[in-house]
Amino acid sequence: MTTNEIESCCNICLTRYQNKLAEEYCPQCEEALCGDCEHHHKISKSTKSHQTISLEKYNKLPCFIKQMKHNCEEHDCFLEFYCKAHDSLCCKLCLISGHKECKETIFIEDFLTHSTGYQPVALDNIEKSLKDLESNICSAIKDRNRNLTELREQKQKISEQIKEKRQEINTRLDNLEDALLEKASAMEDEYCLKINKVIAKLEDEKKKVDEIIEAVASVKMFASNLQIFMGTKTFQENVSTNEINVQVLYDNGNLNNITMECTFNEKLEELRDEVKVFGDIKGGNCDKHISFSWRGDKSAQLYKSILGANSIENINVRLIRKINIDVNGLSGCVISESGNMMFLHKHNNSLIKYSRNGIFISKSVINPQAEGIGFELALIDFNTVAVSSGGNYPQQIYLIDMNTTKTSQIFQLGDWCCGLSYNNNSFICCTYMNGIKIFDRSHDNLTNARILPNAPGMVDKTYVTSNKNHIFHTNWRDHSVVCYDFSGQVQWKYCDSILRQPSGITLDSYSNIYVAGSESNNVVVISKDGKQAKELNGAKDEFQIHAPFILIKTKTYFLSQTIRELHSYLTLHKIY
Repeated sequence: MTTNEIESCCNICLTRYQNKLAEEYCPQCEEALCGDCEHHHKISKSTKSHQTISLEKYNKLPCFIKQMKHNCEEHDCFLEFYCKAHDSLCCKLCLISGHKECKETIFIEDFLTHSTGYQPVALDNIEKSLKDLESNICSAIKDRNRNLTELREQKQKISEQIKEKRQEINTRLDNLEDALLEKASAMEDEYCLKINKVIAKLEDEKKKVDEIIEAVASVKMFASNLQIFMGTKTFQENVSTNEINVQVLYDNGNLNNITMECTFNEKLEELRDEVKVFGDIKGGNCDKHISFSWRGDKSAQLYKSILGANSIENINVRLIRKINIDVNGLSGCVISESGNMMFLHKHNNSLIKYSRNGIFISKSVINPQAEGIGFELALIDFNTVAVSSGGNYPQQIYLIDMNTTKTSQIFQLGDWCCGLSYNNNSFICCTYMNGIKIFDRSHDNLTNARILPNAPGMVDKTYVTSNKNHIFHTNWRDHSVVCYDFSGQVQWKYCDSILRQPSGITLDSYSNIYVAGSESNNVVVISKDGKQAKELNGAKDEFQIHAPFILIKTKTYFLSQTIRELHSYLTLHKIY
């Protein structure tokens, strides 16, 4: 009997040397059951709570899901719990024997019930990421085909140019003409081959995405909660690998637009009998015609929420790049979707733009009719930044396009604004006269505003950041970092000698808080509950900073990379 035939037989009956076709499968017992055995299985006291599925549906699950064991290898008991501290699945006996001191254990069945919402979130976000990946691959393939057509059109145009020029000279140049056309064709073949290779890689990645999409769909329909729990992590890793592969093609220039053009010898007209070449064909790269969009909700991934995947103990930094900016007094910085960095020259009415590699791009004026404005920057979306005016007139917030550096909108505040953050469609402002003030952007010109209760009255020259649920404020006057909810209730307050005169503040996608200590000369990371803190650098570290004042702000999608690679995107400067 073949392996497939055995698998289609009832496991219980096989132990009695009977061959009956299986109809159902019990993931908890890890056994295939015939109709009679499945009936006994349902009424047995020890197994009546087990959820079975048809063997046909079970066989549609991905292989790695079906290979997952539901029982503990040590105690042969059902794996029902997850221990955060040890990052491991546990049975009841495991909890007693090896996890007595562990404070955080999760009952998987309760955690993945539909009432908690984690089961659909776990796989829905995988599907969102897959849709993004598939969309980006399709866009890239479409763009490469466009480039192929463009190259052929350019080659045709070059051919016409050559023929027109050829008509102006005598037949002695026939061989030169053929040589030039041959070079154009060879370059076209070379570039088309290169593009076709990229398309092949993209189609391969799309094929992988389609396979994962199909696997996710079957898991959602037929897998057990434990299989979903364990399989989601594998799906996330596979999707992350695909995302990296596609992004590498993007970053390595494989999607750069390849062009060809023809140039003629300038002396062709007057030196017809002396020219040695007919012209030349040059290839080149120009800016990409497309951009990738990763809209999947990274902040809602299952393992991130239950495993606390980014423990501050695992966060470390090392210096890779320094950006020398020839100005004194930077008070804000952000990073755009493309990786460009914007720096705010404090009270100097100017924004300075650098590439992700530290190359200067431009310097622009915020308000041509104002002087001495500018204190803090806050990201509105991936390509729009808000600028607070600080303690000088006019009392405004400016919305600026990060690509063009042009002002797109201006809001009147009626108060000076220093620290600035944006969340829940609201501006959170550290004002001069009203403490921390929240302006609702949905109302015209920010007419709907409220003062955050329990915040100090003096918050001028201080910084603030926020996420969907909380506001985080640094107060250099009492060396504290305070977390509020949006109703103004204090969630926690952090004060310690490790952090003196906190100023710039930002978050990563796990809501860990990063603070620049301008007097303690360091950067400190604080856990999201405010109970733990760690100095990321100090006087003895490989990179030392004096009076750090600002931390780069970015959207959640980039923060997982920004904070992990603090050396690349973290920029610290002294305010004079």
